[in-house]
Amino acid sequence: MAKNWKYIIPGLIAGTLAVGGVAAYLYLKVIPAQQGTSTLAIAKIIPDEAWMTASINLDFDAWQKLEQFGTPKAQELYREGLDTLIKELDQELAEDDLSYSKDFKPWLGNAMMAFLPAEKPGGTSEFLVVIGIKDKLAALDFYNKVKKEDSLKIQETKQYKGVEIVKIGVDQADKPSYVAILENHLAASDQVTTVKKAIDASQGAPSLATTGESAKAFQSLKLENSVAQFHLLDYAEVIEQLDILDEADAPEIPPELDDQLKQVKSISMGMGIDDQGIRFRCVTQFDPKLWKGQFDPIPGKIISHFPANTLLSANGGSIKKQWPLFLDQFSDIPEFASAIDAMRIYVRQTTRLDLDRDIISWMDGEVGFALIPSKEGILETIGFGEALVFDTSDHKKATATFAKLDTFAKQNKIEISNSKIGDVKVTHWHIPSVGKNIIGRGWLDDNTVFVTVGQPITQVMANRPKKTLDQSDNFQSVTKSLPQDSGYFYVNMEEANRLLFSYPEVANNSEFNTPEVKAILNSIQGIGMANAQTDSSTLTSEFLLALKPKQ
Repeated sequence: MAKNWKYIIPGLIAGTLAVGGVAAYLYLKVIPAQQGTSTLAIAKIIPDEAWMTASINLDFDAWQKLEQFGTPKAQELYREGLDTLIKELDQELAEDDLSYSKDFKPWLGNAMMAFLPAEKPGGTSEFLVVIGIKDKLAALDFYNKVKKEDSLKIQETKQYKGVEIVKIGVDQADKPSYVAILENHLAASDQVTTVKKAIDASQGAPSLATTGESAKAFQSLKLENSVAQFHLLDYAEVIEQLDILDEADAPEIPPELDDQLKQVKSISMGMGIDDQGIRFRCVTQFDPKLWKGQFDPIPGKIISHFPANTLLSANGGSIKKQWPLFLDQFSDIPEFASAIDAMRIYVRQTTRLDLDRDIISWMDGEVGFALIPSKEGILETIGFGEALVFDTSDHKKATATFAKLDTFAKQNKIEISNSKIGDVKVTHWHIPSVGKNIIGRGWLDDNTVFVTVGQPITQVMANRPKKTLDQSDNFQSVTKSLPQDSGYFYVNMEEANRLLFSYPEVANNSEFNTPEVKAILNSIQGIGMANAQTDSSTLTSEFLLALKPKQ
């Protein structure tokens, strides 16, 4: 690998930094390239025809924001991991008298790889690399150090629109590369025409950051301290490139599924490290002419029925409204249609209910699911029970469905009993082979019904928790920066860790129950995820690994 660093990276700097004298020094030192090396700035140099890009921040300083989180042991592990990585890089570079810390770190910034359509039909995509230079003087010092390498063949080419393009080759057997410096960026490709396209974009030609849907995609992520991004900008080009691959390697995509995927115009994903932890964001843009999906605001009131110490929760909108849209969206895919038919048959055979008419028809309000900690009764070994809560405007139909289920249960030797917990009437299912009151349900009001697994959880839900999940400091902290008016997926890591290490098989596992594993797990406050529709054809999904502040 060291040999590759020696040839490739110096080649990216070669020739184009060939300026000298006092004027050059002043330009490089007084006007350093600290500005304009962000992912969005690099996108201004990528031609708008690019169909896919991937970028990563090669400046480790951007990753050091992680040092503001976690336990002392976790911080120690992070520093050790970073030091080990740098040490390994230095060992590989040492044989060439190079050092990451001294030779690369001072100038290396964001790097983006981009794929452009082939010049000729049926050809392979063009490949372009753009690297941000955060300190031009440091980059020049690096170049001066390595340019004496005899194996590095540098041949200056003619200028293109005032920019010098340098042809670089290691030996005659290798395909040459072409490099150009564009203000605070370096552009490189194995095709000179591709570098010229980058030069055009840098001088005002359409680029990913300035033109149409691509610009919208790049500007949509808006991640603080972004460290990595991926953009799929042209689905049709992806399919074409897959078709070019060898048939043995190319995945087969059914025509019906292909039609569904064509609804997607672009997908942008990114990772950032902000004041709350590690955040992942995905923005999907659909073709409004083809997209049939619909996302309505979700009140988020259902979680007020769960206790503050809830281990895991998820809530969403009307199943009744989304179900026909879901069926219509994938109705042309035979495998999907068969799976739905099989589901309907299974429900009818096991419960004698019609999935659409008896179940989904009354689920027209918000729905919530939770795992709630408890070590009581039948939950002693597992440590948690389940709760489902439904808001419905059709109390009568829901009641009729539950009555049919009770009748079916009795026919299968499941005992049914009723009791009152607080002011809530509760129906219990007693399954002799498992235990007493395994399943319970009750109406919290005329529009809200709960179903639980585990008698202790039935007690919790019927008694209405004094402190609810939406009032929990941990829940509020994890979800406050996520998209609002949407359903949340939430994990309380403090409760999860407590439960995890209560299992003997985990506590007694010397490979898992270690100070290092505990340090990492104890540094995580929670996990949060939410979706939001920002406009009629744009869906934003966000995932947050919330970390505890530095201790």
